[in-house]
Amino acid sequence: MKTFLGLISFLIFTFVPNSNAQFKTGDFEFSFSGSFSSMTVKNSTSSPYYSTSTHSESRNTMDISFSPGYYIYDGVSIEAEFGLVAVEKIKPSQYILLNLGYTYLLPESKLALFAHGGYGFANSVEIPYLNNALALSSNKFNVKIINLGAGIKYLVTSNVIIHTEVNYRIHDWTDEYGGYYSTDNTISNVGLILGFSILLPR
Repeated sequence: MKTFLGLISFLIFTFVPNSNAQFKTGDFEFSFSGSFSSMTVKNSTSSPYYSTSTHSESRNTMDISFSPGYYIYDGVSIEAEFGLVAVEKIKPSQYILLNLGYTYLLPESKLALFAHGGYGFANSVEIPYLNNALALSSNKFNVKIINLGAGIKYLVTSNVIIHTEVNYRIHDWTDEYGGYYSTDNTISNVGLILGFSILLPR
């Protein structure tokens, strides 16, 4: 891991102009992240023909993402996030988010505090329910996501940043089955995200 981070730092320090990283208006930040955590899947099925049933279980999940961001004001950024989620025993899904973030560089320090939140959509979320049968919810991007996170950034150089984040997400959607029954689905996930960023000043 240290060798990998050292190589990234060397490449960026060599090819990207050096400047003081202050997260200023007009700066770009490109972030690469990954996490391994557990998610809780809940399903509630209702029908006019039988009583409501619920199902809940936890599964391990792995997430990788790429997020380009642009600082519209000092410390304030707009971030697009593109990711891939692999859940234990089921197919991966893709997602896209739009986040609004804030980064505060501590005075005379290489540490910065940040927080962001946003909204987006995912597709192909495959879940276990109805006697543990696997069911694909949709191939369309109609699974709603609420995203919240906060963490710390460490400036390895003026252009290379290592970051860690505590993240909370909710996936929510409803499956309709021709008026016979419907299923309300919720996936909640709290995870620790690790990654690095490249900061390009204006």
